[in-house]
Amino acid sequence: MTESELRDIIANDIEIIEPGLTLLKKEQYIPNHLGTRSFIDLYAKDRQGHHVLIELKRSNSSAREAMHEIYKYVEGVKQHLGARDDEIRVIVASTEWRELLVPFSRLVNDTNLAVSGLQLDVNDRTAVVTASPAPLLPISQGRFIAPWHNVNWYLNQHSLNRGIASIEASCQAKGIGDFVIVVLRPPQPVQSERQAEMRRTILGTIGKQANTFIGNPPELPSYEYIAYFAMQALAADQCLRILEADPDALEDIRYSIKDLEIDEALASLHESVSVLEPLPKQDFYEMGYPAKFAKFLDVFDCDVQSVRRYGMFARNTVLGDESILSELRGETASTGQRLKRTLSVSNRAHMASARSDIATCLEQNPVWRNHVLRALDEIQQEFPEAEIDISIYNPGTGVFTLYFAITRDDGYLCIPTYSLIIHTPEPTRIYFGALQADGAPLTFRQIVNKYYEGELGGLLLTMTWGGHESRDADIIEDLGCAYRSFRCDLNGEIRDFFVLGG
Repeated sequence: MTESELRDIIANDIEIIEPGLTLLKKEQYIPNHLGTRSFIDLYAKDRQGHHVLIELKRSNSSAREAMHEIYKYVEGVKQHLGARDDEIRVIVASTEWRELLVPFSRLVNDTNLAVSGLQLDVNDRTAVVTASPAPLLPISQGRFIAPWHNVNWYLNQHSLNRGIASIEASCQAKGIGDFVIVVLRPPQPVQSERQAEMRRTILGTIGKQANTFIGNPPELPSYEYIAYFAMQALAADQCLRILEADPDALEDIRYSIKDLEIDEALASLHESVSVLEPLPKQDFYEMGYPAKFAKFLDVFDCDVQSVRRYGMFARNTVLGDESILSELRGETASTGQRLKRTLSVSNRAHMASARSDIATCLEQNPVWRNHVLRALDEIQQEFPEAEIDISIYNPGTGVFTLYFAITRDDGYLCIPTYSLIIHTPEPTRIYFGALQADGAPLTFRQIVNKYYEGELGGLLLTMTWGGHESRDADIIEDLGCAYRSFRCDLNGEIRDFFVLGG
């Protein structure tokens, strides 16, 4: 059966494609000056009155043309018939999907147009045609380092070498191919945070058991090296396949994640994969996360000895070590706290990706989210050839934002802030955000009563998921502060400052 014969059969029974369709025209003409091939195979409308453009394909060679034609047809219909994007649907119906499936899956994932695909099955003997949804492929989002890390501590170089070999062997046994190991060395041998807490607990227990502690307090070993492990994020089904090696662990995790949100379930799945045998060797172990990695570099002043790459990270020769370290810090918005990036305003992919990541990073901070996105609109209009340095830190920890800032030696690192620096090529304008005193604060007791039902334990419970508080913006306001944004225009030595509203 030829493509034209297929078109005639479906034209005579358009509901093969979708119930409720009404055929308006077979081979709808679109003027050539709009750059189309002139004819849309089938032009219909659905029950809601949308324009439905149906493109039929009968072979792999013709299927390859579909991606090239879709946007041309849509633009032609918009200009020739005066339709809007939201009034147009596109259906690609093909008997062959081998050449079409990958680019079509990518198109459906990326476009804002209403596009769908149908698998056509043709009985050449009876001329019967049936249609079913095309099985789209999952689209890879590219590199995404999971925010759940492993911190492996080692007493000396020999122990480190043995540990790295065991990490490699463990990953190979589990089928984990894409990961990095960052070897860190503190300025001097140190104990881990977890060890220090253990030591304090021991001393506290001894203090309760005896009025006077005689002798030196118990010492724990100190370490010279850290092998910091992180891997490409796995999908849930990938984690479950790895866990099939341990049926008991698989059954336990299936039960424990059934009522969890997606992010919580993925965290549990990655943790289960980490503790699955065979385990790497280390002299001490603790869980890691982006804020802890940043602390190793910024507070503990650890030296990065090497960044060992595996799988996609080794194959990507364009990817620099600094980019990997930045992602491990969580500066790509993966944790919803940090974003750090340089982008070109003229690069549409840069801007689209930045907008998406800003929305993710500032999801719980609508004030700054709106300010930053609006600033990007202004920058695109006024500085279309500029570069922007973006830096956002939005911990979203509510009460703990002020508590950490006041009580910790590194408290300044806990204060939320952002900046957008525009280079043309010299710095021309800066947008920045900060907390500002605003109104009378509630008392601590009033905060606990309002947000945690009067229970201090409810507040402390937020620390079990990293201190993140979804009501952060409201709590900050009740603490007598507000998220504010400002703009500074740079003109030589002249500085003009503005307060952003709205």
